[in-house]
Amino acid sequence: MSNPLNLDLRARAELLGYLVASNLLARQMTGEWLSVEHVVESTTLWLRTNGGGADVMQRVMLAARAHDIARHLERTLGAAVTPKLVKALFCENLRLDFRSPVARDIYQHCLTHLVDSGCF
Repeated sequence: MSNPLNLDLRARAELLGYLVASNLLARQMTGEWLSVEHVVESTTLWLRTNGGGADVMQRVMLAARAHDIARHLERTLGAAVTPKLVKALFCENLRLDFRSPVARDIYQHCLTHLVDSGCF
């Protein structure tokens, strides 16, 4: 049984933020961005955990934007993007930890990006 397509703007921003943070974590841990396989796995994990549904085009669009945003943030923040900072973006259950100011900033950046690009 598939989930309905029920990602509202805030859910899309949260998924996008999760993928951005996942890309930053992968980059810090391995020196590489998330592979396509890991993006698919991360997206599926987030959708299952949050009871969301998104069609293929929506998932591809969010994944591509997540990679671009993560690259932009890495360039913008530079040396401030440390393994400790990136690991603090996630809770023990691999969800974004919104107690982290950086996680909140990433979410807000993603929300603004989606609104500015007309993806709502």
